[in-house]
Amino acid sequence: MKRGKRNWTKKAGIAVGGIMAVLVAFYIAGAIYYNGHIFPGTKLSEVNLSNCTGEAVEKKLNALLDDYVLSVRGREGLDVQIQSKDVGLEYELNGFGDNLIEEQNSLLWVGHLFHSTELDNRFEITYDKSLFGDYVDSLACMQKENIVKPADAYMSEYEKGKGYSIVPEVMGNEIDRDKFESVVDSALKNIEETVNIEEKGCYVEPQVRSDTKELADKVSYFNSFVSARITYTFGEEQVVLDGDTIYEWLIFKNNGKIKIDESKVKAFVDSIGSKHDTIFRSRRFNTSYGREIEISQGDYGWWMNRSEEVKQIINIIKNGEVTDREPVYFQKAAQYGSRDYGNTYVEVNLTAQHLFVYQNGNVVLESDFVSGKNTKDRKTPPGVYGITYKERDATLVGEDYETPVSYWMPFNGSIGLHDAIWRNKFGSNLYKGGGSHGCINLPFFVAQKIYGIIEKGTPVICYYLDGTESTSVTTQDDKEIAEFVVDAIERIGSIEKGRMQTLEKTFDRIREAYAGLTSNQKKYVTNLNKLEKAEKKFKELKNSL
Repeated sequence: MKRGKRNWTKKAGIAVGGIMAVLVAFYIAGAIYYNGHIFPGTKLSEVNLSNCTGEAVEKKLNALLDDYVLSVRGREGLDVQIQSKDVGLEYELNGFGDNLIEEQNSLLWVGHLFHSTELDNRFEITYDKSLFGDYVDSLACMQKENIVKPADAYMSEYEKGKGYSIVPEVMGNEIDRDKFESVVDSALKNIEETVNIEEKGCYVEPQVRSDTKELADKVSYFNSFVSARITYTFGEEQVVLDGDTIYEWLIFKNNGKIKIDESKVKAFVDSIGSKHDTIFRSRRFNTSYGREIEISQGDYGWWMNRSEEVKQIINIIKNGEVTDREPVYFQKAAQYGSRDYGNTYVEVNLTAQHLFVYQNGNVVLESDFVSGKNTKDRKTPPGVYGITYKERDATLVGEDYETPVSYWMPFNGSIGLHDAIWRNKFGSNLYKGGGSHGCINLPFFVAQKIYGIIEKGTPVICYYLDGTESTSVTTQDDKEIAEFVVDAIERIGSIEKGRMQTLEKTFDRIREAYAGLTSNQKKYVTNLNKLEKAEKKFKELKNSL
């Protein structure tokens, strides 16, 4: 039994020794193996590097990039796929596998059988710059024929009926190559799946956009001129001045400001003035004697103040106003058209020595008169004129006369309608030998009535008409002649300090007129006592000063 036990023990020792020898041999073999391989359980980015040689490590890691695709997106549906093989994409490992093995203590390999090691991916991505450049060159978006360059937004030319507007910028699709390569370089190195080059600012952009304030202000400034609209109405004709004409008058200065070409404004005003001004033009006139005549003399009619109208138009344009307006006139007529005298006027037949006063087309008064003496220097000229003004108690002064009148209505320089109390007969051919210095002499009451009817500007149409000579005579009796004084006395007014000079002249005028009356005419001055009382009060006031 003892001998058998010794044999078992010997055999067991030999077995254990054999096992130990195998284990030692296995360990040594492992140590030798892992002296050129990666420890088991080693991973990097989910890649199992266990038992890999240094070369195998680099292959495995770079294999991660084999299926990598970068989607480059941009304008107009651009979607370019860059595969790793297109640019030679790989990790910049620099002998990472061999270095990792060298850093291992191969004698410790057994310990790695029972746990895993996760390595950090600390590698940079690199690619072939030459391949990348060639690839970029080959892209359709980089081909000259496919490139649309950007263009700035700008102000349009004037569009009739609309004015100026902003022409939007053209974004185009021109890529800034340097920015493009920089953005794609970053995306590749960061293994990004998608990159939008528009969001990354890789396109060449226009410098001026539609929403640029300076551009909007410029368009608004220009439109402020062409938005002006002036409507002139000349009878049945309208003339509209608006942007479609105004824009042609604008001068654009280097400082961005606008100047209005005054010469073009003047040309416009001259055009409407030439068409619608009627002063110094011939007119057809239907006389009260049933005959139509042509009258070419006289200064009646529309007469535009063209220089002032030019100024007004320029101001309206600068302010962008929309307005209906009448031009500035030196002188106006009753209506537009060839018969601009209208239907309210004084018709003076110098041949018949008879006048008619028309109001709204109806004769409201007619009378005989005495016109200028039939000599070259005193003959009343024909023509169409307008009442210049009306004046009470005027004194008509000439080379050889100084005559007071109660109603003075000039229409042709110093020629006018007025009362003439020094005459007791009017009409017929009295003017030929004893006519006036050119004025239309009227009976007192006739002058009074006409004065109440007409206004400044009322046309006075004077003409000679053969075949209308008349023998009719209108008389002015003593009572009517005396009315000159009666009327003047009634209008003396208040006796007060502020009117002293006026009153003195008034009294002298009345006394002179009264002295010129005949004894019979003086009988009709029934208010002489008013004159005497006024004179007394005036004298008392004067003495008290």
